[in-house]
Amino acid sequence: MKYLKVLIFGCFFIGPFLSKGNEIYQNPSGVLIVNKSAPSADIVVPMKSSKQIMKAAQTLQKYLLKSTGANLKITTQTGSRNFISIGNTDFIKKSRIDLNGLDEDGFLIQSINKKSVVIVGGSDWGTEFGVYEFLERFLDITWLMPTALGEYVPLKSSLIIPDIKILDNPVFLSRQISPANINLSKPLDVWARLNRFRGRIEFHHNLNKLFPPNQYLRKNPDFYGMENGKRATPKTGQYKWQPNFTAKGIADSAANNIVRYFKQNPDKTSYSLGTNDYKVFDQSSLSKSRRSNRNNFLGLEDVSEDYFDWANQVASKVNKIYPNKKFGTLAYNNLAEPPRNSINPNIIPFITYERLKWKDPSVKKLGIDIMNEWKQKSSSLGWYDYAYGFNYLVPRVWFHHMQDYLQLGKKNNIKYYYAELYPNWGEGPKPWIMSKLLWNPDQDVDALLNEWYNKAAGKDAAPKLRRFYEIWEKFWTVDVFNTKWYNSGKGQFMPFRDLSYLSQIPDSYVSESDNLMKSAYQLAKTSDEKGRVSELLKMWNVYKSAIKIYKSEKKVNLDNFSQILDPLKSDPIHVETIKAIENKIK
Repeated sequence: MKYLKVLIFGCFFIGPFLSKGNEIYQNPSGVLIVNKSAPSADIVVPMKSSKQIMKAAQTLQKYLLKSTGANLKITTQTGSRNFISIGNTDFIKKSRIDLNGLDEDGFLIQSINKKSVVIVGGSDWGTEFGVYEFLERFLDITWLMPTALGEYVPLKSSLIIPDIKILDNPVFLSRQISPANINLSKPLDVWARLNRFRGRIEFHHNLNKLFPPNQYLRKNPDFYGMENGKRATPKTGQYKWQPNFTAKGIADSAANNIVRYFKQNPDKTSYSLGTNDYKVFDQSSLSKSRRSNRNNFLGLEDVSEDYFDWANQVASKVNKIYPNKKFGTLAYNNLAEPPRNSINPNIIPFITYERLKWKDPSVKKLGIDIMNEWKQKSSSLGWYDYAYGFNYLVPRVWFHHMQDYLQLGKKNNIKYYYAELYPNWGEGPKPWIMSKLLWNPDQDVDALLNEWYNKAAGKDAAPKLRRFYEIWEKFWTVDVFNTKWYNSGKGQFMPFRDLSYLSQIPDSYVSESDNLMKSAYQLAKTSDEKGRVSELLKMWNVYKSAIKIYKSEKKVNLDNFSQILDPLKSDPIHVETIKAIENKIK
């Protein structure tokens, strides 16, 4: 048998090289990790492991035990046993393994000889993500949705790693969704981290924090903008105001505050210059004289010249002390179009628009034109998307279109992505598909969908789920663009506060979806499969009731909906969704 030696860039899938029953594939170049549920290897970590590396090693240990029944020892020493080296161990250093070309989230998985496998990243983050890739690739473990129910962990009696080298970097360097915080421990936070969501750029609304009124309002009142002939006098924490970017000393004050922030937080790599979430900017004559004197494509006063003149000054002053620090900001509302002059290369504007709307050809053309204008002025760009989620009362999915625009983003060197996702797990594979495509948008979407359906529900039920989500993908990528509901919204995102889309759903979609979801539950075999389909069915009953109520009453409120929602308030998968729905329909 020839040795199998593969160099992989991106997320090309190599099937799991595992045991067949209790027999082990005889591969002379393979590294034996588990043999008949007994450990044949150790997990080796650096002498002075960071908490993150130790936790990654413990995660590897945990899932190897779950899958194979073998409890591998975590140690800092290599010995006579085979081993998996995690992070920048002494073994890595002595082996002089070339780690050039690794992004900080990227990783190398390589069998070095017949005794050892290394998992090491461009940073601790990359090593952690390499552990997750190892578990997915060689044990077929998948985190389909939050909580233990969402884990797919097939049982294996033995594990052998072939002679292999995998070098993998993410296409989108920053991959962030709301409301997940991967440093916390709620079910969504844990799920997002396991699926490699990670934000790397601060960019959100932040100027109310940069210029807190309790610090500046008395001594620098001109830092606050004029509106209707009056100077804004906000209270600390309020955001319905914008700074006066022409005020004397305002760039120096901002730079000093940011320098102080980086001194106090040396591990931080970026700072947000995102404007407040408010559409009225300073109306003084000096500020207006620095603007283009026109409205942008959203019909709002264009203030990009004014704002980016200030932002460039701030970035330049900070970069004299911290040359590599970056500054995220929002290309949003009054800043939706770029300024005439170039933008500091360390400023990263996030172009803010709902890219599902790009299924409308005229909207896509405009979006691409605007993106190309930004590319001429800025060397780094991000995308801000509205991928809800919570705010809709039917499954809102667009798997293939998502791939189309993420591939376009890759082609245009968009490196940073953020979505207001607020997952609704009645949408099934949507968040998981997003995680995969943000890492590498060139994967086969249909293969990924089939993987999710089969692992979630089993091979008999999978076709029913596939057809169910095909119905809703057609509604959101074809049907909805011919509705009055869609055409009533001309802004940066679809009019999610308007529930009238519910009246546009054909009765045939509802009846077929109902039959499909019920059939999927009946066809699911194992308790885990039935449990996962049950979670989808629970949300389908919510959706179905919302459609029925709206069509008969032209509204949905808590009084006529509470009996459907109440049973889900204690469900950890759906509790956040139910809170959002209740707030929406009060």
